[in-house]
Amino acid sequence: MRVLLLKGRSQYGSLRLHIDQLAQALNAVGHQAAVVDMLTEDQNERLLDALKTQPECVFAFSGVCVDLNLQDRSIYDLVGAVYASIYVDNPIHHLARIRTPVGRNVGLFLDRSHLQFVEASPYAGNFSQLGFLPPGANELPEPPDLSDEAFARRDIPLMFTGTYRGAPEAPWRQWPESAARTVLESVTERMIADARLPILDALRQVLEQLGAELTPKLFGDIAPLLSAPQFFAEAYHRDAVLRALGEAGLPLHVWGNGWEPLVDRYPSFVYGGVGSFAETLHTLRRARVVLNINNGFVAGGHERVFTAMAAGAAVFSDANPYYAEAFAEGREIATFAWPKLADAPDQLAALVADAPRAGQIARAGALRAQAEHRWTARARQLVEAVQAAA
Repeated sequence: MRVLLLKGRSQYGSLRLHIDQLAQALNAVGHQAAVVDMLTEDQNERLLDALKTQPECVFAFSGVCVDLNLQDRSIYDLVGAVYASIYVDNPIHHLARIRTPVGRNVGLFLDRSHLQFVEASPYAGNFSQLGFLPPGANELPEPPDLSDEAFARRDIPLMFTGTYRGAPEAPWRQWPESAARTVLESVTERMIADARLPILDALRQVLEQLGAELTPKLFGDIAPLLSAPQFFAEAYHRDAVLRALGEAGLPLHVWGNGWEPLVDRYPSFVYGGVGSFAETLHTLRRARVVLNINNGFVAGGHERVFTAMAAGAAVFSDANPYYAEAFAEGREIATFAWPKLADAPDQLAALVADAPRAGQIARAGALRAQAEHRWTARARQLVEAVQAAA
């Protein structure tokens, strides 16, 4: 299959690296992959030249460039290509792209609850194929040393990368009293009370309590408003975990934007700067334990988990059904349960202090990630989904 991959913007460069490694994986499993960087000055010329090669599939992350039209028709329909995308955030944040019609459109999601949201929405008809597909592990060319001796030399006891958004904000609370404000507040209350609750389930529970039904029209009207409570819940839970670890004095080394308030408050936090995803691949080789906070992934997988495992670090994460299905708890991954967040700092501190145990989890997790969660595995699944839509 001839696949054209479009490389767009990405905070920390993660999605740009995803594109490069997915392209390499597609070529490695026998397909023809080419990449167009949509951030160059001559991006339009490069794209048009690439489309002349008649790719069977054009791929981008999170619906990038799905809306490219020529003479009021999708450019992908004009060249006879399937448009395929893996949406790496909650689809609530990508409604404009999800609503864009393409003749043959494949939508893949990192979380089963994200997939269920789109399947239940009025936009499901815009897709010829929908599916669940977590990201692959990003890796350096040389494999990590998984020996006990190499693990003992790792000098970062506990690592986390990502953005600290600060305390969550609720813009709807500034609105006049209305049914919409009541619904958003009630949805948010349910989601912060249970970090495992998808926003669609929370919305349905609230509407049922109010004696209302989630009709297609109501879904279409309220969907654009749901991004705010989703952001609120994500920020709330990340903030809750990090403050709990800070209060417990865990030696957390952090990279990303917005960390100054927490680093100033908690002396045990060590700030390494904003960093980039490419740099992270090297830093992960120095980490013994990597913290993952799902941040809205209640039934799927985050790239941080697979990449950290493939780099030979032990992963400590909040639990969800997908991780329970993909990894052996206590052997390939260590998790905490949201209802018992108060226990998480002690659990994590014990893992960080027990280098032999952390090393065993790291080694087993690495072997599992390398066997089942590389981009080569995802490339094969992507091609299957595209072929089903062709």
